[in-house]
Amino acid sequence: MSSRQHNKKRNTGVIYELLLKGVSASLVEGDKKRAQACLDVISRHFRQGTELYKEFRLFNALANCEISSSPVAAVIITEARDAARRANRGQLEKEKGHLISEINRRLGQDFYDTHFDRYRDYATIQVLFNSWRSQESEIGSLFEYEKKLVESMLRMKLPDKIEDGMQKQNDVNSLVVSIMTEKLNTKFATVMTEKQRQVIKEYIFSPPGSDQTALRKTMSEIKLQAINDLEDYVLRESNEYNTSRSSDIRRLLESLDTEVIDDSVIIKFLTASKLSQEIREGEA
Repeated sequence: MSSRQHNKKRNTGVIYELLLKGVSASLVEGDKKRAQACLDVISRHFRQGTELYKEFRLFNALANCEISSSPVAAVIITEARDAARRANRGQLEKEKGHLISEINRRLGQDFYDTHFDRYRDYATIQVLFNSWRSQESEIGSLFEYEKKLVESMLRMKLPDKIEDGMQKQNDVNSLVVSIMTEKLNTKFATVMTEKQRQVIKEYIFSPPGSDQTALRKTMSEIKLQAINDLEDYVLRESNEYNTSRSSDIRRLLESLDTEVIDDSVIIKFLTASKLSQEIREGEA
């Protein structure tokens, strides 16, 4: 992932923040005309329903999320990745082009020179959006940028305000639910099984240190179902190759453990659930 993938002018979050700064700075300086121009650009290009607005909402959720643990951040990033990939890339780039054109015409090139404290964090998010949508992303670099985003999300938490803990957890839950809503609605019902949706929700709302009884029960059900479905498959499709392969798969399934639950464990159980789904669909 090279630095050329980040262009400040095409960073949705940075541009929006600079427009807000432009409004406030212009009002302080008494330049009502420039303040109005910034407001006009925001209202015209960040309209609800546009691809630019969708990316801004996703961007804003990641940039301003306060979380308390890496597993929660990892799940949020996974959902954000899927949401980013559903964007209409052609339309999004077209809208960004129109946005840049109007900013250049009405606000001038010096608009982009405004200092922005969280520029590095915002650059990381935009590079991730670009990379998630690309077919040529380098896995190693992608991992490093996702790691940086997790660190940024963890930095947002203010640990000294203990009395706000419950409210912050509620805010995290609301964020996760809002990011997941589009993916978990009926439009995507054929993509994710009910068990997969259930285990993801329970994992999000049962972070390490909390009561994970319900999550462990769901994961155990997935494991048992996968083993039973595999046995049924072997009985139906019995041959030397399938028998040998299924033995290896069964050993992997039986090794699944719920003692320590983290992202890698959740992924294994989701894979097991997917295996069950594919076996049952093969019966039709």
